Amino acid sequence: MTIMQQKLLSSGGALDQLAAIDADIVAALSRFGPPPDRSLPASFETLARSIIGQQISRAAASAIWTRMRDQNHNSAPIIAAKQPDDLMPFGLSRRKAEYLIGIADKIQSGRLDLAALAEMSGEDVQKHLVEIRGIGAWTADNFRLFALGDMDAWPANDIALQEGMKRLKSLDERPNGKMLETLGEAWRPYRGAGALMLWHIYGILVRKATIDEI
Repeated sequence: MTIMQQKLLSSGGALDQLAAIDADIVAALSRFGPPPDRSLPASFETLARSIIGQQISRAAASAIWTRMRDQNHNSAPIIAAKQPDDLMPFGLSRRKAEYLIGIADKIQSGRLDLAALAEMSGEDVQKHLVEIRGIGAWTADNFRLFALGDMDAWPANDIALQEGMKRLKSLDERPNGKMLETLGEAWRPYRGAGALMLWHIYGILVRKATIDEI
């Protein structure tokens, strides 16, 4: 098991704790089973792919990253030495190219120690990451959850989470980010476990994915 799965699925873990305070989670677990492992390494690649994926489709982001990887432009040492014009042919906007170069430079210089983030509180990680140009709350929350296994990370502006909450709670409308923040208060400190369940629900009911595809 990965660290995320241990925190999520162990006896008395985050998912058990969440189920104990929300009967809708119990019903969802009975119907859909637990969410699959979506853990990612605490690496430059994970941060970079999240930034590339902002405001574009998953398919487009994946295509950009595949081109970068195929040309060996997928590591901090390589990216830190580039200029925006070097990266834009892969499909990046100038701004996103600048973001990736800036983050890679911080990692290379030691100003951003990704391994050390695991020793910090979720709030401190969030504060530290969003101070970096190009990393917003959504990217920071996703890094906390998928790379660090933070079971209270809550990317409330994620559309899939909002749609998953609509399905879970049988709401008339999809909640916006502010509404999802409010709804998530009842799940503290297990909102990350809730987020994983909502993505699981979204994958099955909206994307019509099989378990293996989620």
